[in-house]
Amino acid sequence: MHTTEQQFISVFQTLLKELELLEKSSKKYYHQIRKAAFNPELAKALHHEQTGIDDHLRRLKLIAIELPKDVKKIEALKEIYSTKSYGRTKDNVRDLLMIAQAQQILQTKLADYKLLQRLANVLNLEHTPELLNQTIADNDATNTWLDKIAQRIISGETLIIELPQE
Repeated sequence: MHTTEQQFISVFQTLLKELELLEKSSKKYYHQIRKAAFNPELAKALHHEQTGIDDHLRRLKLIAIELPKDVKKIEALKEIYSTKSYGRTKDNVRDLLMIAQAQQILQTKLADYKLLQRLANVLNLEHTPELLNQTIADNDATNTWLDKIAQRIISGETLIIELPQE
């Protein structure tokens, strides 16, 4: 079966909506982690100014502008994340579990953003590839930072840092 441009646009729009909901959901989840974190660096790493989630949401809106106006509206799934399943005791074990969950979210977002990028190139969307590059870089940076925090926790390193204000 030959995939038409309209089918590509439909997939693109679905992923765009999914990513918007995933970004909003992960922003709430990251806020929960920040409040629940034992390690201050984890709280800082997932602050919305560090992760760039607000920028990601703005870029998604800009990307949507480049889509043809006659595209059918598509509903997306909504996924909710919560730190409640990790218990109330703030410790390194809980932080490692929350890091794992945050990195799973990041990997899902990265896969979707990279697929959007490929589709944007096929659809000749002028500004979308660069906007997606910026968001992919932000998510890669957050993922790298979380890796380093996990390594520090596992090695027993203690790092005290100043947390950003809300």
